[in-house]
Amino acid sequence: MKLYIDTCVLPRSSLETAAYYRTCCSPRIGFELLPMFDLPSFEENLRQNMGLLAEGPLIFHEPVWGVEHTAEDGTAAYEESMYHLRLTRKYADLLQPTHMVYHFSNCRIQERQKEHMLSTSLKNLDRMRSWFPYAVILAENTGIKKEGTLLLDQDEFTGLCREFDLTVLIDTGHANANGWDLRKLITDLKDRICGFHLHNNDGIHDMHARIHDGTLDFDSLMPFILETVPEAFCVIEYVNPKYHGDPLMEDIRYLQKFEGDGT
Repeated sequence: MKLYIDTCVLPRSSLETAAYYRTCCSPRIGFELLPMFDLPSFEENLRQNMGLLAEGPLIFHEPVWGVEHTAEDGTAAYEESMYHLRLTRKYADLLQPTHMVYHFSNCRIQERQKEHMLSTSLKNLDRMRSWFPYAVILAENTGIKKEGTLLLDQDEFTGLCREFDLTVLIDTGHANANGWDLRKLITDLKDRICGFHLHNNDGIHDMHARIHDGTLDFDSLMPFILETVPEAFCVIEYVNPKYHGDPLMEDIRYLQKFEGDGT
């Protein structure tokens, strides 16, 4: 199991703090870069720390804030998405991440427009493949039922991944918040799963809490993941910088116990 840390947990526009985990945990620990070009200082900070990111395993998570793949060409939302994705492409071309995580949607879903929204997102998925040919594009189960942002339920997501031969990243927290049968999801898609986002919640809200802070039992889930999809990587995906430092280090060491040094 290769272990990655999503950079969203780092203090904002302080990517240099990533070095702390390579020093304290393992020089081979990877990072999932989440571009945040909406922050004024992010791009300059990224330029300053490209060498650090390139020193070990690296994947990209496409921008979440400002990107909406259900938006059609000619709309303001589409133009904003293109702005963020062009900047992402600029740095991905230089850093050559092995994978890129893709969200089918980030917005509230209008049931009558659901089919059209999905069709538009699938077209944009093809564009992402052409823009980032060196990276495996990973379809993530996204959206939260409670927030009205769930585009695909479990059966629909599973069916879509099979129909379009998609490579998949399973987000454990999203699945838990939506009441999905996570073990069935993993079993059904095991031949397509390349990675996991690890975080926890109360079973309703998308809290991105620590792995032992919620209703999802990671003590039993991790052995199941390693048994069912042993080649998949795992990304600790916390979005709150309050977990940076000791809390994150504690969870890294917990995960490393499952596979030697975890990398």
